[in-house]
Amino acid sequence: MPGQPQAAAPPKWEAPPGATKSGVDCVFLTCFDSDFHFLANVLLGSSIRMHRAQTLEQADFLLTATDGTVLLSDASFLDGFWDDAADMLAQFHPLVAFLVIADQVDRQFVAEAPNRGACGVLWKPLEWSRVCRFIRAAHEAAGERMIWQHERSAGDRIGGAISLNVTMK
Repeated sequence: MPGQPQAAAPPKWEAPPGATKSGVDCVFLTCFDSDFHFLANVLLGSSIRMHRAQTLEQADFLLTATDGTVLLSDASFLDGFWDDAADMLAQFHPLVAFLVIADQVDRQFVAEAPNRGACGVLWKPLEWSRVCRFIRAAHEAAGERMIWQHERSAGDRIGGAISLNVTMK
């Protein structure tokens, strides 16, 4: 009303430094619409947000745009295979955790996945509660990698300062 003082707008909430958003952003690299939609619907009530990529380029973009921490990949997709996804992660997203989904018949084909950086292999037919647990565990592993990298880079700065002081004496 005119002439009456108006209440000030509430201050905009800002996250404290070092705080992270809640939930998990997971990119699912698959060419199967039905697998993605089913998994996205099953996880709808959870704090896991699924984003679909059909190609490595799309997965790279979505991991960057969403700050995704987990890449869930079929053993094969439109423009490659699980090992291509592992190479892309190693080069561009080294802190992102990686899970592979495969059929039992692909056991030998994905046998090297853990040695190439995958946190695990999920076998079809998928147990949805197990998928959820694996995604959450992979997300936690990505968080631990980020902490470790931060501590390591802080240690490098401290170590550099110590060696600098030693040489000045």
